[in-house]
Amino acid sequence: MEHAEIIAGAYTFTKNAFFSINHLPRWIVLFFYIVGPIIVGFIAATIVLQLIVLPILVNLLVGPDFGFTPEVLSGLLGHFAVLIGLACVLFVPLMQGYCYRLFRTGDTMPDTGNLWGLFFNGWRINITLFIYAIPLMVISFIYMLVFMYFFPDTGLYSAADVLQLEGMMYVGTVFSYAAIQFVTTLIIILFACVGITHLCRTGSIREAISLRKVAEIIGKIGWYDYILSLVIMSILYLMITFVTMSLGQLFSNNVFLIGVLMVLYIFVLVPITVFFIKYLSIVYDTAFQPEEADTEEFDFF
Repeated sequence: MEHAEIIAGAYTFTKNAFFSINHLPRWIVLFFYIVGPIIVGFIAATIVLQLIVLPILVNLLVGPDFGFTPEVLSGLLGHFAVLIGLACVLFVPLMQGYCYRLFRTGDTMPDTGNLWGLFFNGWRINITLFIYAIPLMVISFIYMLVFMYFFPDTGLYSAADVLQLEGMMYVGTVFSYAAIQFVTTLIIILFACVGITHLCRTGSIREAISLRKVAEIIGKIGWYDYILSLVIMSILYLMITFVTMSLGQLFSNNVFLIGVLMVLYIFVLVPITVFFIKYLSIVYDTAFQPEEADTEEFDFF
């Protein structure tokens, strides 16, 4: 597998899809497929929480017994509204639906219309990702029971005296939880990337979550080449995220600039997502191409 050629192919596809004045409307539409649900969800949640829920909580919790004030409750509900708005990216998965179309297309960008089609196809991806995430949820639930039983007076993020036996057990449990979750996450990512691609190509959730089928496809790609592909994509994403977070730290005291930075980050994330999908699609297609004789003595990249 020539990774340089695959990167060049994905880059050319992305450049032709976005980087011209004629294609700017598509870029804007996909941007609003991400931001739109967040804005609408945040506004709706703010109206409901501040106008309906807040008066109820003020009557129940404001007083000498609980120590809350209306301002504190309003602030907490404001943060909750932000979380609801962000969650609307999952509840109204228009961008995921477009990614579904993109995985299925060849050398042209798919149409951005038919919102119902985008919505339902996006939920197909959401359901598949949820199934892949079940092991992580099970591990978290098991460790939650462990912490509740063995360390009832110590929270997961609380301080513990590591010099005492109980403190050593607590720290060991926390580290084992983090290590198991990390390894499990890596394994899930390995299978989920091909699983999602296979879902979009076949339309079958059952085949997408079949570990045997997914492992067979990865085997045809080559485990080394496939893992290297994911590493390359991860490096590109982490570089962009690192730059954004560094700028965020630099302007951490300016709320307006932080907002502008987040908008620009999401705007840039649109072509990056298309690049990743095209890159992964080309890697996936290599599993179904006839094998070619490798005449190169050293072919590491």
